[in-house]
Amino acid sequence: MTAPIAPTTDTPPDVTQAEAEALAAEQAAEALAERVREGDDQVTAEQLATAQQAGVFARLRAEAARRKAEREATAAEEKRRTALVKQAAALADGKGNPAPIAAAYDRAAAAVAELVAAVGQHDQAVTEAGRLLREAGCGPLIEYVRVDHGDHATQEPRRAAASRTAPRVDPTTPAFSFSEDSRHAIGAGPMLAVLLNQIAAGEAGQMPHGSPHLTAAPLREHASRHGEQVRAFLDRAAEVTK
Repeated sequence: MTAPIAPTTDTPPDVTQAEAEALAAEQAAEALAERVREGDDQVTAEQLATAQQAGVFARLRAEAARRKAEREATAAEEKRRTALVKQAAALADGKGNPAPIAAAYDRAAAAVAELVAAVGQHDQAVTEAGRLLREAGCGPLIEYVRVDHGDHATQEPRRAAASRTAPRVDPTTPAFSFSEDSRHAIGAGPMLAVLLNQIAAGEAGQMPHGSPHLTAAPLREHASRHGEQVRAFLDRAAEVTK
């Protein structure tokens, strides 16, 4: 990011010096005038007039230095303003261009649709495979075995051993096993919920301020609150790419 351009507010040294010289000249003239008031006949009219004229001239020079400094400050401020506008335009045309967002949105929507389709295909296959295994009379995925505890015994669940020739299947839900691993339906809804929560938590990258609370409200509420604004933004972004 480009560093901000700060305005200059300090009084220029030449103005400060001119003001000091004017003040010194005026004080010198006033000192001569006071000597005249006190009756000092060593001060001549010419000396007083010269000192007063020097004070007036020094004050005029100080005013000239101040006006020059103001003109230079105005020019510098205009230059600074022009540079700021140029920086803003560069940001707007570069990273502030909405077109990449529209393209990324389309890619994300396509990726989510692909994810939903993949989950649906998986769950449908797992459900049908489970049905076939139950129809084939395969044993249950979980078996209860007797465990002795000395003074008493309990029946505790254990994953039954499974193989390609002796698979195991859950009697009610779409879950089965052909090995030490098991297969079960996951559901597109839970998958998307975990994905959105992961994104909102910043696990997929740094989220903007406030966005970690994305999943604090139902998606329908977010869509209702922001849908019109987002759709208008995407429409404008599509126009930019034309």
